[in-house]
Amino acid sequence: MLTKNNLYLKLMIICIVLINCLGMFFPLLQSSYSPYFGSIAKHIVSSNNWTDLVLLNHDWLDKPHFPFWITALAFKLLGINSVAYILPGFLFNLCGIYYTYRLSRLWYSKQVGLLAALFTSCAFHLMLSAIDVRAEAYLIGEIMPACYYWLKYDRNSKIKYLLLGAIFTALALMTKGIFIIITITSGLIAVWIYQCQIKKLISFKWLMALALCFIFIAPEIYALYVQFDLHPQKIVFGHNHVSGIRWYFWDSQFGRFFGTGPIMSSNPPPWHELFFVHTFLWAYLPWWPMFVAALVTNIKQLIINKFRVKSVANVFLFNSFFVTFILFSLTKFQVDHYTNIIFPFASIICANWFINITQASSLTKIYYIENIISAILLLVVLILTPLVLSGSAIWLMEALLVIGIILIIKLRSQNKYSKTLYYPSITICLVFVFVTLVNGTGYVKYDAGYQIATYLNRDTNIKLVGYDIDILGLNLYSHNQYQQVDDLQQLATIVPPYYLITQQKDQNIVQMSNKHHQLVTTISGGSIEDYLHHVLNKKDLAQDLNKYVILQVEK
Repeated sequence: MLTKNNLYLKLMIICIVLINCLGMFFPLLQSSYSPYFGSIAKHIVSSNNWTDLVLLNHDWLDKPHFPFWITALAFKLLGINSVAYILPGFLFNLCGIYYTYRLSRLWYSKQVGLLAALFTSCAFHLMLSAIDVRAEAYLIGEIMPACYYWLKYDRNSKIKYLLLGAIFTALALMTKGIFIIITITSGLIAVWIYQCQIKKLISFKWLMALALCFIFIAPEIYALYVQFDLHPQKIVFGHNHVSGIRWYFWDSQFGRFFGTGPIMSSNPPPWHELFFVHTFLWAYLPWWPMFVAALVTNIKQLIINKFRVKSVANVFLFNSFFVTFILFSLTKFQVDHYTNIIFPFASIICANWFINITQASSLTKIYYIENIISAILLLVVLILTPLVLSGSAIWLMEALLVIGIILIIKLRSQNKYSKTLYYPSITICLVFVFVTLVNGTGYVKYDAGYQIATYLNRDTNIKLVGYDIDILGLNLYSHNQYQQVDDLQQLATIVPPYYLITQQKDQNIVQMSNKHHQLVTTISGGSIEDYLHHVLNKKDLAQDLNKYVILQVEK
């Protein structure tokens, strides 16, 4: 047995969730998409227009509405700040962890369910996504309950399972788009094929369920119709007569997949089919060795059983994971966080494998692999902490490292099964805190948008104008009215007084417009990659980063 009871697993999950909360209390920086998405939600609040997604006065057609609606609601309740932005997605992420547990319990023991929740809660990229809050943080809390309720509905046609399954599926469709229905249904359809029940696809019961899902996405369709289809004169993607409804049902998903839509990758990486293979090795730290071992074990069992699958749970879980994984690998539009949505299925697979291995008393290889990975990660953090962090952050990180190492030493008397869980969990939490502190206490000083907004918020009675810059943190955090322009003619139409923010090389544009002005200050900024490159190479940041000037333009 792993433990005499499940108390330790529950405490570990609670501790990991509390550590994950740390990211809420740092600003939303240009190192993520948060300033972009936050700016769209801010526009909803400031304009009280809940149908249109607008970014810097331009109609925005890239993702569905639901996350922006929820974020805007949080902004209304809590104000425009990082806690309000992160909290809704964080709660959906917790919902995903909870339903990972409940999905596990449909087939396995309570201990397997808790282990699956543990693996999901501290998978590295899932921890980052919970506070970075892209669509995937919401999706985990929509896909997992949708899968759970559809499985329950398949077994028992209760109206509550139908409604809850349709509601969570509709939320996922209004978060990411039509393709997400593949992730939700692929495991269930595979089970039907395995059980020779494929006729269910065209049964009244399931056609009604599908119809209900599409009825529940009516708010999304209405919003797209009002913003785009009612206004064919709008220029979107360089064209007019752009249909938001067509974009939703085709271009946003199928267009990206086939490379025919307005948003696609113009420069896919070589061997892009393997992109998510190596991405998985860091994104699903520290648990990927278990998943590989579970996969190998199941392949061996398939061969022994002459490719007859004995477990319906395996049919569901492996198909839910690999159908989406393969689909993502085939498309040329690839981003590392895409596969986050299938990590909970991997966690259930790992948890069941782990319990079976403990019962068979055979864990030596994975025990050593997990310990080696944990030791390497811990060593990297130990080395980088004094190089990258400074001030109170370095003392906090070093204190946490000492506590972590003491815990590891204290736990050395535990059996290897427990240590295979404790050591990687402690280590990945330390890595997460380190990354959060680097971003929130180090890079924040060179995030131009946040620094400029903080500087100018002292004067809330004058508008801000950004010329030819791309720093949306300024728009998100500014207490003043903000407008961005990209050409001199547009700039000439703006009536002073205002603060003009532009790159230092462009500051002479004000002289060209014959407007009286004076230099207020200069602020340096750059990307997180620039920041880390300069810090690790001990270079002077101020010499090479972009320089932004703030000019006060008067009448």
